[in-house]
Amino acid sequence: MLIILLISLLRRKTMNDQAKNLRKIMEFKSVNQEEITVVNNKAKVISISSGKGGVGKTNFAINFAITLKRLGYEVAIIDADIGLSNIEILAGVNMNFTISDIIFSNKDIFEIMSIGPEGIKIISGGSGLKELSLLKDDNFPKLLKEIEKLQSSTDYIIIDTGAGISKAVTDFIMTSDETIIICTPDPTSLMDSYTLIKSIFYTGFPGPINIVCNLVNSKSEGTEIFNKLYNTTNKFLQRDINYLGYIEKSDLVNNAVRNQIPFTISNPNNSISRKINVMAMNFLGTKSVKDENTKKSFSKRILDIFLGRGE
Repeated sequence: MLIILLISLLRRKTMNDQAKNLRKIMEFKSVNQEEITVVNNKAKVISISSGKGGVGKTNFAINFAITLKRLGYEVAIIDADIGLSNIEILAGVNMNFTISDIIFSNKDIFEIMSIGPEGIKIISGGSGLKELSLLKDDNFPKLLKEIEKLQSSTDYIIIDTGAGISKAVTDFIMTSDETIIICTPDPTSLMDSYTLIKSIFYTGFPGPINIVCNLVNSKSEGTEIFNKLYNTTNKFLQRDINYLGYIEKSDLVNNAVRNQIPFTISNPNNSISRKINVMAMNFLGTKSVKDENTKKSFSKRILDIFLGRGE
């Protein structure tokens, strides 16, 4: 009798799980009225992340975006550090709307967008408790569907995620084609970078993982930091990571933040600006915006996350 009861309960749980997934699919399709297919989208999605805060992630993101624009690509940058957004401050741009207006005011992504330095498109994650409520699972698909609208008019969509390994961070990384992780010589930054890599590895992130070593004293220190991270990742995860480059400590960066002018704008010929340019060209050298071997479409990756598969 007990065995029969257990079998009955297991069957009921399976049916409930199936019903729950079906409801999720229907909810997702109510946001995305188009059929979900694997297609070659124009834009490549790049997430820029870090294991901990205070490593210069957003500063790198805005200057990297400006450099890609100067190299002839249409670029949109989204500050996905929801509730703690500061990209508009670093870019010196006044934002009338934030991502929260997509959910609470039914605006589309083009209405909340501002044009930043060199013509890059900027979307703010907003600052405040209202924006933090956007992190609920039922809001995430709509946000991502709005981001997908940028595909037809943009070559690169840069998602500047929050720091750490929260679900919001890993979900945004999982929607991207590849990620750039910013780390510093600080031992805690190195450990947290590895923890982030491990987290997205076990979540099933298939794309390239690129490393930028920031706030280093020299080229050799940058190489040393990367090698430590590479050896640990390769030993314990059997996963390769790529070295994109290094940025030395400089008052130029601090002054740019204070003046709210990206350093690639205020000092385009400085050695740090040139390093960003080299990193961007190296990044583009092995990438193709119109990649014939595109894997999953942006829509398919969104659906995988929404269903909790992350495949």
